[in-house]
Amino acid sequence: MDELGERLERSAARPKLGVFVDVPNVLYGAEGAESEMSMGKLLDYLADGRELVRATAYSPVSDDHNEPVERQRFVAPFVPHGYRIVTKPLKRFADGSIKGNFDVEMAIDIVTMAERLDVVAVVSGDADFARMVEVIQGRGVRVEVVAFAGSTSVEMRALADRYVELGSIFDRIRI
Repeated sequence: MDELGERLERSAARPKLGVFVDVPNVLYGAEGAESEMSMGKLLDYLADGRELVRATAYSPVSDDHNEPVERQRFVAPFVPHGYRIVTKPLKRFADGSIKGNFDVEMAIDIVTMAERLDVVAVVSGDADFARMVEVIQGRGVRVEVVAFAGSTSVEMRALADRYVELGSIFDRIRI
């Protein structure tokens, strides 16, 4: 009887949600939009009807020590909205290009937290996350892929338990 009570209590509870944002993937995907996206409104949209356990944004930062981190392009949109922000310096290459890649850090955090979550929102369409999605789905966690169509891989769209195309909800999440 106690076991039945516990199962009923769990089923009545709101699903536990973790939101994990691959910031460069989302911000580059949003380029060309007529207005900016509100990361606070996006978080509210994703958390609607659920218990938000964690929201983490993975943001590369400049190695320019004169530029405050909280004002940098990849960090500033998340600062006022309750996200935990994980940063590391952009990598500069000999050809002058720069890159900030958090795939490993983000995947490890998601796999580590998966046992405490019912739903994981992967805010990225990057196919590099495909195997991680399969692993946590195998543990019974629902995965929502949240990204712009132009930056979403076929693999991520196919694997997702739910796919949220940011362009289709842009009116609800714009500044």
